[in-house]
Amino acid sequence: MLKNLNKEILSFKETEIMEVANFGRNYQLQTGEKVYPAWFGEGDTPTDPIIYNETINALIQGKTFYTIQNGIPNLRLEISKYMNDVFGINTKPENHSVMTGGMMGLRLICDLIISENDEVVMTSPVWPNIRSSVLLKKGMIKEVSIKLDEKGWDLDFTALIDAITPSTKMVFINSPSNPTGWVITKEQQRMLIEHTREIGCWLIADEVYHQIIFTGTVAPSFLAVSLPSDRLIVINSASKSFNMTGWRIGWLTHPEELSEHIAKLVQITTTGVPEFLQNGLISALQNYKSITNDLRLNLKKSRDLMFSRLTKWSEVECIIPQAAFYAFFKVKNMKDSKEFAKKLIRETNVGVAPGVAFGQSGEGHLRLCFAANESFINKIMDKLEPALNK
Repeated sequence: MLKNLNKEILSFKETEIMEVANFGRNYQLQTGEKVYPAWFGEGDTPTDPIIYNETINALIQGKTFYTIQNGIPNLRLEISKYMNDVFGINTKPENHSVMTGGMMGLRLICDLIISENDEVVMTSPVWPNIRSSVLLKKGMIKEVSIKLDEKGWDLDFTALIDAITPSTKMVFINSPSNPTGWVITKEQQRMLIEHTREIGCWLIADEVYHQIIFTGTVAPSFLAVSLPSDRLIVINSASKSFNMTGWRIGWLTHPEELSEHIAKLVQITTTGVPEFLQNGLISALQNYKSITNDLRLNLKKSRDLMFSRLTKWSEVECIIPQAAFYAFFKVKNMKDSKEFAKKLIRETNVGVAPGVAFGQSGEGHLRLCFAANESFINKIMDKLEPALNK
């Protein structure tokens, strides 16, 4: 039955995060024991009524038809206002296209740019979906590692610049980083975009976590140091900053001339984001200050609670992250993070993400999501402590 299917898809493996999550779900079904999931990048706070009430109103008004592929004009205008206000830049609605989530935006970028054997340079550890998206296009990946030292996660910036050559088609940067919480500096952004401008390759910046930073109110954006002529596309999403993971809505910021080509790709994939969902994002963007301020305060409390314990455990090496909502920590003498994560499920009933899912430079580490309430964090830390603090 399967022999006539696409061999690339058949040979493609699910991410190690999903493999561990499915193991945990099956373990819970088979044993009846509750497994506490901290493997995905998702908070436990439902979407604010100020957002979903607008979607309900849009449904009542009958806004349930096909819509404009790049997004309804009102939403693109609000995205432009939001981006300009947050980053002190000057974009137009035509610089933004609405997607069925940041992940869809990433896939469409790869469809737009990557052909077979094209070279893509990316920093690592990195969210596994970007690697999968490039490999599905048969691109060639060159990774530059972000490494942990006594001061925190640090990128060998010279190594990154040296890796980007005339053979490079695309550079991918995720900052603030999932899983490490690393944040690229504004000066590094300026030097990197100058280099990609000189080389002539595309620079793709995943800035989904730009609002989730604990050393200020917003992480630096490549848009603030770019020129209108730069080959720069920035990915954003409503998922993390507005507690809208299940809504599947995000946007790309791009040169205006890409708009019609992005619209074509949207047309042949999803046709467009439902208009009633777009109305919810409009409200999120209009009320972003109160929503994101509360989010940062709550996440900082959760982060500090988790790390007040994690930093004291004998088997753990970690640094408190400056952004995003993950603890990405090294476990002493752990050689196989995927099998170790399954072992933790059996021994502690806590589900974590294995570091190897984020690339070989992530092996030896585990990721815990701390976007959760105090009770949940205390519970999973109580369960994990006997295994990680011997």
